Amino acid sequence: MAALLRSGGFLRLFSGFRQSWTSNVPRCEALTLQKLHITQGHASITRLLTAQKHAENVKVGQASVQGIDKALYRIDTDIRRTGRIYKKDIEEIFGEIKALKHASSTQSLLLLRCCGSLVPEELPEVRNKLVQEIWDTLHELRIPLDISHYNTLLRVYLENEHKFSPTEFLADLEKSGIEPNRVTYQRLLSRYCQDGDIEGATKILEFMKEKQLPVGENIFNSLIMGHARANDMESAHKVLDVMKESGLEPSPETYTMLMVSCAEQGDIEGLNSVLEECAAADLHPHDRDLMEVILALSVKGHKQHVPQIIDKLQKVQGYQQDVMNIVFRLLNAGCHEVAYQMFSTMTLPQNAEGQTAPVGFFFIRHLVKSGTPLSVVVQYCQELKKQGMNMYALECALGTALTNGLPQAAMFILRVMNEDGAPLRAHYFWPIIAHFAKLGETEKVYDTVKEMVALETPLTIETFKQYVIPAVIDQSDEDVIIAQLKDAGMSVPSIVNRLVAYHLENGDVLAASKIVSKYQVRLTNVLRRELADAYVKTGESLATTIILGQMINLNQEPVKEDKDSEDEVIQQISRQEQQDVAGLFLLDVLWHAQRNSVANKIEPVLQEMENRGISISKTSESAVKARLGDKENEAVLSLLERLSSGELKFQPLTVEAQVPYHQQSVEVLERRLTELENKNLSTTNVRSVLLTAYARNKDIAKAEEAKKKLDEEQYPIGTGLYILLIDMYVSVGKLTEAITLLHELQKREPEVKLTPVKFLRLAHLMIEEGQVEEAVKLIENNASENINDKESGLLMNIVKRMLDTLADKGDVTTVRQVLQVLLNLKIVPPANIVFGPVIRAHLAKDDLVGAMEEFEKICREHSVTPYKLELTTQFIKLEDAEKVVSEKRFPIISQCARLQKIMDLSIKVHGELNSLYDMVFAFIESGRVKQAKKLLETPGLRAYNAKLDLKCQRYVEVGKVAELEHLISVTQDVFDVDRDMMYRHLLKAYKQQNDCDKALGIWTSMQEENIEPSENFLLELGEFLQKNDREIPFVVPEKSLLETQGPEESLKGKFHKALTAKNFTLAVDLKNQLELLGVLLNVRNRSELIEGLVQENQIGEAVKITREMLLSGAHPIQRILRFLMIQVAKAGDVETIMLFGKYIDANMKKRVSYDNLLCLAYNQSGRWEDFVEDLSHEIQAASDTELPHLSQQFPRGGIIGIMDQHADSLPKIMALSEKYASRGILEPANCLWMYLFSEGRHSEAQEIYDKYLSGCSGPLMFRNILDNARKSNNIDLPSKLIEVLNVHPNISSRARGLVYSCWIDILGDANRFEEGLEVLKGALQTLSLEDLNLTSLTRLKAGTETTDKTFPYIVPPKVKRDQQNAQSSSSSSSSSSDSD
Repeated sequence: MAALLRSGGFLRLFSGFRQSWTSNVPRCEALTLQKLHITQGHASITRLLTAQKHAENVKVGQASVQGIDKALYRIDTDIRRTGRIYKKDIEEIFGEIKALKHASSTQSLLLLRCCGSLVPEELPEVRNKLVQEIWDTLHELRIPLDISHYNTLLRVYLENEHKFSPTEFLADLEKSGIEPNRVTYQRLLSRYCQDGDIEGATKILEFMKEKQLPVGENIFNSLIMGHARANDMESAHKVLDVMKESGLEPSPETYTMLMVSCAEQGDIEGLNSVLEECAAADLHPHDRDLMEVILALSVKGHKQHVPQIIDKLQKVQGYQQDVMNIVFRLLNAGCHEVAYQMFSTMTLPQNAEGQTAPVGFFFIRHLVKSGTPLSVVVQYCQELKKQGMNMYALECALGTALTNGLPQAAMFILRVMNEDGAPLRAHYFWPIIAHFAKLGETEKVYDTVKEMVALETPLTIETFKQYVIPAVIDQSDEDVIIAQLKDAGMSVPSIVNRLVAYHLENGDVLAASKIVSKYQVRLTNVLRRELADAYVKTGESLATTIILGQMINLNQEPVKEDKDSEDEVIQQISRQEQQDVAGLFLLDVLWHAQRNSVANKIEPVLQEMENRGISISKTSESAVKARLGDKENEAVLSLLERLSSGELKFQPLTVEAQVPYHQQSVEVLERRLTELENKNLSTTNVRSVLLTAYARNKDIAKAEEAKKKLDEEQYPIGTGLYILLIDMYVSVGKLTEAITLLHELQKREPEVKLTPVKFLRLAHLMIEEGQVEEAVKLIENNASENINDKESGLLMNIVKRMLDTLADKGDVTTVRQVLQVLLNLKIVPPANIVFGPVIRAHLAKDDLVGAMEEFEKICREHSVTPYKLELTTQFIKLEDAEKVVSEKRFPIISQCARLQKIMDLSIKVHGELNSLYDMVFAFIESGRVKQAKKLLETPGLRAYNAKLDLKCQRYVEVGKVAELEHLISVTQDVFDVDRDMMYRHLLKAYKQQNDCDKALGIWTSMQEENIEPSENFLLELGEFLQKNDREIPFVVPEKSLLETQGPEESLKGKFHKALTAKNFTLAVDLKNQLELLGVLLNVRNRSELIEGLVQENQIGEAVKITREMLLSGAHPIQRILRFLMIQVAKAGDVETIMLFGKYIDANMKKRVSYDNLLCLAYNQSGRWEDFVEDLSHEIQAASDTELPHLSQQFPRGGIIGIMDQHADSLPKIMALSEKYASRGILEPANCLWMYLFSEGRHSEAQEIYDKYLSGCSGPLMFRNILDNARKSNNIDLPSKLIEVLNVHPNISSRARGLVYSCWIDILGDANRFEEGLEVLKGALQTLSLEDLNLTSLTRLKAGTETTDKTFPYIVPPKVKRDQQNAQSSSSSSSSSSDSD
């Protein structure tokens, strides 16, 4: 081969490929580099993982399908966030497939693909073992495999550098009757090159030439590697010349391969020479490329050159994750020194004091996991601690050893930690005990307990209840267990308490009582609640009282044994508290019984308590009676009286109330009505309820009959029912009847007003009947200042339909008039959906100039762009010749003045990305493909897949195949574009044209682009080929449940059944089928589907449906939209949150806490600094009129979340607070003050308060401080906070009352009721009882009375607080903002 290359014969070998060279051959697969940043490959996997339907599995088991869906979603999230996944995720899906004994073709393809470079934490041999096990299982299960599966297996083999024979692989293919394609040969050539076998690679090249198979850059890259590994670097360099002569320019991947080759040879001079060639070609290696060079140097023993390459790293965005991935691979290769060097290059976060937050957890974890000697692991941990980089390094190493089933390593680290003086917790030993329990090694379980005693670890009840005793109870009786644990160093009372706890946890009260009877030791009252729960479940009153007696019997002499620390604490409990254990036990029984509807179970235990002589206090008696309420009976009262020696008054059991009429069905009410009529009894109440039901069901005949009867009986019909009847008539288009009822209602109640939905629906009907002026008058008379935000979307849809009725007539003036009335009355906000009819009215009469003027005016005044795409296309076709003098960002469109104007207006409203894609679509539809391509070359552009999906779908529907092909062509190089989705649409288009050759060509092209076709794609393509009698070169998946449903059911009916059965995968398929038929589900149905998808962790599909809704002018129900956005934000998907923000109005943003969720998304994605910087730019660039808006949308809760998670954010937040404060906005400073105050940094908090907040007359937010105080039971926080509020201006008594309530609650949780009374006493010097939280007062009263003391105050009754007073409370404002 070298001779061929040097003689020019190699070039001649490639010359035969030129005619078969294809433009769509992928540039480089980078198979041998295992580069985790192959964006296109990863993106295709993540999209397919998200979109997988698993239709075949629906028939096997819905629960299993959901388990696979959840696992796939986690994989999708991990790849998007870090570029890697975990072996356990693959094993989870593999386990599901083995359990089902079934997998679809696409599922198996995905599973194979995930076993390569996407799992950098695992050794290549581990990944190879896993993929081989999966491959063998697929064959055992007789799952159909095609050439794409074999090609994927080849790719994984290459990524793992697995040694296999290409000839044997081809023989296996031939044996299976599968024809290899060009992708197969390309990857077999790469296999030869991995071993430096140029002769074998040459045979593959010659064969490809004979088959006239096209080649791409990946072939040359593999040959570079092959020559290098054959120690022929001269030929490796000459491959670049051959590429250029063949018409291909070397790419960065080509130069990276050459650099890696030099690195493997230790040729640092050659490596530097390649870097110079790159610079001369204006190509700059990415950090990830240089990391591949570092890996090659390290693995091949040339680590002395690594520092030179490290110095060249640019540390661009994403560097941290790239370092983590290379560190994993270095540690797997045993290069821990270089791995630590790379880890040391990572940016370390610092807090305001310059202290470093704990870092390196991933490094420590993988040190342990990769089998690094424990002495080396400890050395690195101690080094990190010494440098102050991670004080919890040993704890992290311990956790890794525990979670990976390395008990000996864990014990080694535990001993080191003990020597260092670190406190050892009981739960550190739980995984060790569980590990030995799983293996059945009980002796080692006892040895672990002995080790815990030796290391002076607390022997908690939880440890024995959940781990130790379950591990040994099946193999030993209790006497043996007690003897063994006693030998380990425990006392008998301690052991018995833990055995009793175990039995109570499992509801075995009899077993617990037997051991208590045998070993008569005192029991801790910590088990009181467990005893109550076990009693309610079993009803074993005698056994229960045996155990209870041992908790309260203070005269019982314990066995003479040494006590452990926990038993000593138990002995220190006061006599009074011990005596009241029985009363508290009864209260616990009532709580558990009430929950399980078995309240009567208290009587037997009371009887047994009397028999045993167990008494309760008067306070407990009162508390039990209060808890019983109307469930008292004479026997219980008598028993309580005897137990407490007090007199009680009997209260008979009240009869359970009958189900109210309004909760009964129509059928039941009609039967009841007949019964009353037969008995000549009054029927008005039942008939009025029936009238309401008829009106809601739009049953006109029955409603009119019921109303007639009620009128005859002179029954006064309520206002609400009148309005319901009016809406009933509107729904069926009976305007006259609706107006008549409205006049009746207004005559009776002149001040009454219809709700916005009701009067707009009536107004729409009036406009359809030509009564425009009457409709406007109706709107004006019924408009209210308080519009329910929940109805905003519905109102806008009604308004759009109403205005469209006028727009279709071309009546611009009337449309404007009606719309202006609606806007002035604030019935709907300015939005595309309500302004669209104005533009539509102009276009209805072909007034393009007027439409443009109207569009510009609406854009500038209301920041919306109605009918933008229609106008854009019109002006491109008109080829407006006006020029734009000023230089523009998009020179392609600057030649058309009106076009440029639309673009500029759109960017201001929707941003550059939205506007750019809209312009691309317009150019393509106008036949200007080059201009569209040029626009997509904008630097930094990302794919907008939701928009592309909708546009592709539209092209297929209208038969615009050429436009679809152009769109697929121009978007090929766009970052993160969803090629799978676009190719699916292209397949539908080719099917419409009945073009089998083009359709089959899509499948091959997808393989070359590493896009795994979905099951639906393969099924659709297979059926199309079969229908045309063409050979199918792949396995066609089985038809899903969707195609096998009975034809008698409508698609809508199937959809609703799927929703009810929580079969959301099927529901999505049905929704898509309905939409193909032109049927659009209503907002509620789509919202419920979105909610179900989110609950099942199918976030990707939920986001897709939501995007479709937003783009069509609708949005999910507010509650569900917020639910989805929270999950998206937690996943760190900033782009999706911002996309949603483009299509929801200001009111909806406020209701879903949009700004806080955007902040959360930035924070979760690790881009919090970008977010803070954006806020800084916004406040600097804002005009005075924009300041109120910025103040309102500032993400208070989100900013506090950033500070909680990133201590190093404080300097930036402080600077941000200064900028906002200089413009008169104090929310950032208030958040900063709350954070510092909650952290106990009171001096710093006081500085912020004095500088910004002390003289502020507005509300002071402090709810976050109270929340933190409750979480940590920190009494200092409310006590210090009240000092601040007492001197702050305009703090309401209600606000101070909230702080005192928090203070009292914390003291109550600690049973410090006397101190709580003192705090209340101090509060009442300036406040009234009504200012405090009633729940706090009630709890304090109950707690005080349990100590046999009198609560000296009367808790005020619960009343509805004055709204104005609540609004004036500072804490109200804080609550609303902080909770967002």
